[in-house]
Amino acid sequence: MKATLKKLSVIMALLAMAGCGNNLVRDKSNDYLLSEEVPPMVVPEGKSSGAIGQLYDVPAVPDAGAGSEYFVVPRPQPLSENVFEETVKIETFSGSRWIAINKPAEEVWPRIRNILSRSSVPTTRVDASSGIIETGWLQFKDDEDKSHRFRFKIVPGIGVNSTEVSLLQMSAPIGKEGDAGSWPETSMDDSRELEFVEIVSNSLASEINSGSVSLLAQTIGGQEQVEVVSSADTDPYIKMNLNYDRAWASLLNSLSRGGYTIIDQNRSAGRLQVEFQEIIAEEKGQTLKEWVLNLGNKVEKVPPVEYWVELVRNEQTVEVRIADKSRDKLERSLAIKLLKVIRGNLS
Repeated sequence: MKATLKKLSVIMALLAMAGCGNNLVRDKSNDYLLSEEVPPMVVPEGKSSGAIGQLYDVPAVPDAGAGSEYFVVPRPQPLSENVFEETVKIETFSGSRWIAINKPAEEVWPRIRNILSRSSVPTTRVDASSGIIETGWLQFKDDEDKSHRFRFKIVPGIGVNSTEVSLLQMSAPIGKEGDAGSWPETSMDDSRELEFVEIVSNSLASEINSGSVSLLAQTIGGQEQVEVVSSADTDPYIKMNLNYDRAWASLLNSLSRGGYTIIDQNRSAGRLQVEFQEIIAEEKGQTLKEWVLNLGNKVEKVPPVEYWVELVRNEQTVEVRIADKSRDKLERSLAIKLLKVIRGNLS
C-alpha cells in the first residue's frame, strides 16, 4: 500500500512540474509565427506540373475605388431579396428551360447525385469540372417502344451564389440503344424532358435542409456567368457571359428591385434611364438589434438620382456600365456601389 502511494506521489509531482512552466514540455502554440516562406517546388523539365499548385490560393482583392491616404468605411451592400430563403424555380427563355436554385453549384452538385442515386438512376459519365452528369438508358412504363437517357448540365447561375441545372433528353428504340449515336443539340422529346425537369425540381425543393458541399466541385461548370470588373486600368462594369437577349431581360428584372426605377428604355440602343433612391436607417438611439434588423426604425429617404445604364455588346459577352444623367463618368467608388446593387438582384 505504501509503495503504491509513493508511486502516485512521484507521478503527481512530475505532472505538477510539467504544468508549472519549468520547460519540461515546450509550448509550441506560437511556432507558426516563426514559419518562413519557402520557394515553390520546381518540376524537372519535361514533367507535368498539373498536380502542383497553391494549397490555399489567395484571390486578388478587387479595386474598391478608395484613395491611398483616406478611406471611409462604406455602408453594407443591400442583400438580394431571396438570400435568406431557398428558392427552386423552373425558368424558360427563348426556347430553353432550366432549374434555377439560389444555392452555389458545389452544394447543388451532391444533391443532384443523391437524387439520382436514391432513385436508382444509373450514371455513365460524371465530370465535375464541366458540370456534366449523364444517365444510363431508362425505360418508362408509359413508353414500351423507346429508351431514354438524360444529360445534366450544372453551371453557376446569374444570381449571386446561384446555380442553373439544365437537362438534355435523348431517346432510341429499345434494343438499339448502341446505335443511338451522339447527343443531339436539343431534346428529342420535349415533354419527356419537362417531366424529368419537374421531378428533379420537386426533389431539390424537398431537400431544403441539405447542406453538404462537394470540395471537388468548387469550380463546377466553369467560370461565373456574371462578375463585377473593377480593375485599376478600366472603368467599373458588370461582365455578363450571356447573349444580349438574356442579358437585357435579366437587367430589366434587376432594375425593378433594389432601389432602382426604370424611367425610359431603348432596347436596340441598349440604354436605360433610371432613378436610384437610397434608403438609410437613422442610427441615433437605436439598439444593436434595431440597427441590424431595421425593426421600427425611422428611415431617411435620400432624394432619387437619375443615371444611365448602358449595355455594350461584345463578341461573346455583354458589359453593363453606368453613368450620370449627363452620360459622364461617375466617381469610381459610386459606380462600383451602384453596379453591385444591380449585380445583387440579377437572376
